[in-house]
Amino acid sequence: MILSYGADRLLAESRFHDCLVFAAEELLVTHQEIPKEVRYLSDLQKWLLSQATLALHFEHRLDPARPPISPTNLLRFLAGTPIASRNTVLAFLNEMRHYGLVEQIACADRRQRMFRARPYTEDLIRRWYGTHLEALDRIDTAGRAARLRDDPDLIVYAQTRMARLMLSSRGWCHPPASVGLFTRAESGSNVLHELAARAPWHLPAGRVWIGTVSASGVAARYRISQSHTARILAAARGAGLIGWEFPGNRGNCWVSSDFVIDYRSWQALKFSAVSEAFSQAVARAG
Repeated sequence: MILSYGADRLLAESRFHDCLVFAAEELLVTHQEIPKEVRYLSDLQKWLLSQATLALHFEHRLDPARPPISPTNLLRFLAGTPIASRNTVLAFLNEMRHYGLVEQIACADRRQRMFRARPYTEDLIRRWYGTHLEALDRIDTAGRAARLRDDPDLIVYAQTRMARLMLSSRGWCHPPASVGLFTRAESGSNVLHELAARAPWHLPAGRVWIGTVSASGVAARYRISQSHTARILAAARGAGLIGWEFPGNRGNCWVSSDFVIDYRSWQALKFSAVSEAFSQAVARAG
């Protein structure tokens, strides 16, 4: 049996630090390989929309009587989350179609538009999920990632269950203000992981020194605008979340210990959902 972890248990486990660092490093690798796709989903709203869209797709695969992807079905799926605008949902599905992530399918009612995820999109979410399983394996060497590689169809149930857990989590959909400052900005999640994952597991009170951080360096690693990166860092500095040794953002950078704690608590919600959903998928597969 593959263990699942509650968020509190993860936060009490020192090896959760290895999990977070590995996931942040893999995000950078993935961003360098497929920057367009990662950048497209690097704010929380689009992340929630993409997970809900794929969950609809996989649930329809599991049971054709379940509704497929459509604007109405997606909006219904997202009930209770911060995303309540039909226009937002329509724009998102149009973007997904533009980027080749979904394709339209035939529908008896021509007034409705139905979609399905393309195989490439399924591979992307399988890669994302596999990265998180491999990160969890850093805690207990349970072989989750290998199990998914051996049985790729486990993603169908695991992702749908994980998505529903995440969308019902108020703590995830409404992150702490320190985290939300980053997740509301395009590509802000990349900067968030970059900063918080550098902190050591055992935190001193107040400032946590993490080495040199520059807008140009972060922008180059994630292939995003330097001016946009500078604005995100400036907003974080203005909120007292980060600072530098010398004026002009020179010298070593520090992050607030409270900010790191907020980040870890928020990430623990995701990793808990990933582990629980995968454990259930494996048990269901027998």
